[in-house]
Amino acid sequence: MEANGGGGLGDGGNHAPANGVGNGLANHAPANGVGHALANGVGHALANEGGHGLANHALANGGDQVPAMEAGGVVPAAQAVAELHPALYRTFLYLPAQEIFRCRRVCRLWNNVTGSEGFRRDHREHHSRTPMPLFHFQDPDLVRINLRAVDIRDRAPRPLFRFTRPRNHDVFRIHGSCAGILLLSSGDSLYACNPCTRRWARLPPLHVDHDIVGFYVTGVYHGDFRCHVLHHDRKDSDCAYWIFTLATAALPRTCIGRPGADDDGLGLDLALAKGILPSHKIPPVFVANALHWLPQAARDNTNVLTFDTYLRAFAMVPPPTTRSRNNGEDVVPVVGGQLFGIDDERLAMTVICHATARVDVWVRCNVARTWYRRYSIRLPVDVISLNEGYDEHGGGLTAGVFAVHQGRNGLVQCPRVLLQCDALGAVLKRHRRFDDRTFLARHTIEESLLLHPSILPMQDTDAVGGDPPFFQNQ
Repeated sequence: MEANGGGGLGDGGNHAPANGVGNGLANHAPANGVGHALANGVGHALANEGGHGLANHALANGGDQVPAMEAGGVVPAAQAVAELHPALYRTFLYLPAQEIFRCRRVCRLWNNVTGSEGFRRDHREHHSRTPMPLFHFQDPDLVRINLRAVDIRDRAPRPLFRFTRPRNHDVFRIHGSCAGILLLSSGDSLYACNPCTRRWARLPPLHVDHDIVGFYVTGVYHGDFRCHVLHHDRKDSDCAYWIFTLATAALPRTCIGRPGADDDGLGLDLALAKGILPSHKIPPVFVANALHWLPQAARDNTNVLTFDTYLRAFAMVPPPTTRSRNNGEDVVPVVGGQLFGIDDERLAMTVICHATARVDVWVRCNVARTWYRRYSIRLPVDVISLNEGYDEHGGGLTAGVFAVHQGRNGLVQCPRVLLQCDALGAVLKRHRRFDDRTFLARHTIEESLLLHPSILPMQDTDAVGGDPPFFQNQ
């Protein structure tokens, strides 16, 4: 697929700073959405600080007064951070990546601070707590695709990529997302890409002869950052599982078979032998260093399947149970619609109650290893019905629902609008674009400014002849 314009979070080279924002940052706040965040978030802290304030130090006289530079005109990152006001540094951490690139155009000091490795790590740590659900718009002719993320806190869509489908109608798929890196395929080509930094790598076409079932990262806090692709060999009844590690010269692909498949009593080996469904259909969620998949009725499995990424072993977790409607004495497993993480350590499952238009959120207690119903999200039936997402005659919800722990919000995918709702059913935001159709990807992305050159060695300028498609303009 070929990109159509600059919809991604690029380097912001075309966004010059605006003048006249004021309130402590006179004449030097970035344009297009950053000014209000900086003026209202830090201006009161930076104004009226005399000769020691940022307004009179780095931003005075057109932002030209910056710390002493090393040979070659580069300000030492540690010195630049020391010169920056702490309140402004904290504000930078809250800004989305797109605004950070605009801030770099203000002055040399801001550029060196926001481009330092320390700031990249701090920004990544802050935004890893607020993953954004992915969705895309697609025009009625099924030609153009706009991939976006929903910033739940700001109720704003964040543009990532914009594609035009090639003439051979290659299928675009999202196979996974971890640490700000997306695993994408277009036709027979497989890529890892960070939309914030626009760095990428082309990978072996694992998805052609195998089913990719997971994408995860290890070593985030131990200095040995690595990304791994979990896949199986797509056999009918005797699948073996493999792990491909990005940017590893020695043994990048390892066969692990079906580890942990003995004496579980829950049919683990049988479920693994039939193969986990591909992640572009049922994405796993990464919680407490393990991948978790919904029970897959198509594989005769009623339990949550897990994969410990350190032990490299599978296991099963029984789902929540409820009383049968027909016989109050029978206990039956609930049918989950989605898995997600709470505080990175607890697993949550959503259960959609079609009759009452409600989404119940169940949380698993790690100590007692039992489930309890934590809260519910009401769905705005009237608004959903008006947007063709509810079948009044059939009495069922036809729209897709994606729960987000931030603010206990829910996203409802209607044919031509994505509704963002709170727990009481109030519609907070309508995400729509012309007459395009909306699709929830059921993956999330965390913004990351980390470069990871060993994993993502290429930059957008390295794209040649439509490979990869994400950076090509036409």
